[in-house]
This record gives sequence, structure tokens and C-alpha cells, in this order.
Amino acid sequence: MIFFSDVLGSTAFMPVKSDINGNIQRLQTQYDTAPDQFPTLQSIVDSEISAGTNKGSKSCTVGLLWLKRALEFICVFLESAVGGEEDLVKCANKAYDESLRKYHGWIVKGIFSVAVRAVPYHKDFVTALKKDASVSSETLYSDMQAALTPLRETINELNRFYTLRGQHSDDTV
Repeated sequence: MIFFSDVLGSTAFMPVKSDINGNIQRLQTQYDTAPDQFPTLQSIVDSEISAGTNKGSKSCTVGLLWLKRALEFICVFLESAVGGEEDLVKCANKAYDESLRKYHGWIVKGIFSVAVRAVPYHKDFVTALKKDASVSSETLYSDMQAALTPLRETINELNRFYTLRGQHSDDTV
């Protein structure tokens, strides 16, 4: 699997990749402590809620929330690109507005406005996504659309879960 920030081709997105990897590692570490106790990500969150450890910045609950937001950014970005938007800066700004902006303070918003300028041209983005040059753009878009449907469903399910458990947070970074 090609990592999204790698495909964007800029070191400006490396902090995003690091944050995502850190949140995944946090969840994996917790899962590894008791795989039978944590069959789902939601079970990890429920365990933290029960223990009262769900609010700290190092909690899996907060980590999964930020991971979900990052996945939402990726999903909206790709939905826009697959939907025909050729200007990837517009795709990135739309994705940011719909997923992350309200959780970022002015410093992080400024960093994003600089990073978004490093987004590649559409043609270069498509080339980077294709591991095999013989794959047509139509096939690539069809495959991306097929992958976006379950990703969107997963994001929606996590949103429902966090709403049901009262775990959404408007805290900014």
C-alpha cells in the first residue's frame, strides 16, 4: 500500500505521516497487551472509558479520533480527485476544511497553508499512484472509488461510535 503522504511527494507532509503512524502504533501497542480483550478498535476505546483513561492526549481514544480525522482528510481529498477535480490544491483545501481545520489553532493552520503549496500536479499524483505504468487512469480511478466506499463507511461508523460514546472533542492543537 502506498502511503498517502508519500504520494503527495513532499516532506511538508512528513509530520502528518509521523502523527498517523504514532496513533496507529499507540492502538497496536494497546491491542498487543490483550488481543482477546480488544477484538475491535471500539473495544479499546470502551476499555479506556471504563477505566477513566480516555481523555489524555496519549490515550488510544484520542489517538483513534485523530487517526479518524486524518483518514477523513484522505478520503475527502481522494473523493474530490476521483470526482474530477484536477486542481489538487483545491482537493486538499476542501479536505482540510471538512476534516481538520476546526481542530487546528492558527499556527497549525499556517503550517497547512504552506504545506498545501507542495501538493503535486494532478498528472504527477496519478503517476505516483500507479505502481505499474501500464495501468490506465480509468482503472486507477475505478480502483480508488472501490476503496473509498469502505473507507467512507468506516469513517462514518467511527463518527457514530464517538457520538454515541460522547467522545468527540473540539479541542485544538
